[in-house]
Amino acid sequence: MQDVLAAVLERGQDTATAKGLAKAGLTVAFVYEGPELRLVMDGKNPKEGETISAYFGEGGPTPDVTFALHADVGHRFWSGKLNVPQALSRGQIKATGSIAGALKLLPLMPPLYELYRNVMTEKGRAGDLP
Repeated sequence: MQDVLAAVLERGQDTATAKGLAKAGLTVAFVYEGPELRLVMDGKNPKEGETISAYFGEGGPTPDVTFALHADVGHRFWSGKLNVPQALSRGQIKATGSIAGALKLLPLMPPLYELYRNVMTEKGRAGDLP
């Protein structure tokens, strides 16, 4: 999953999603289980030349909001096939921090969903898409 997300975020620097995260000044963390992975997307203080910076593992800045979820739920999210408010209400995603601010960015996500599907296809994993 990390290789796919790294490629998506690298290619997605000029998307409305990245620009929206930077404009909102948010740092968002996704903490996955099954397999374990931690991703921090920093729109508050990105590295030079980046709109947002991605950190995998324990590095990166302290997030404003953290979403904890199973990797299968994350896969549906990045594929654009997850109703996030419903997943939050059902407990499929556990959120802490500035949730309202992060949810305002959901309408900006489709460019990253498309990149995720493209990267999955390029890596020969299109059959894994929901």
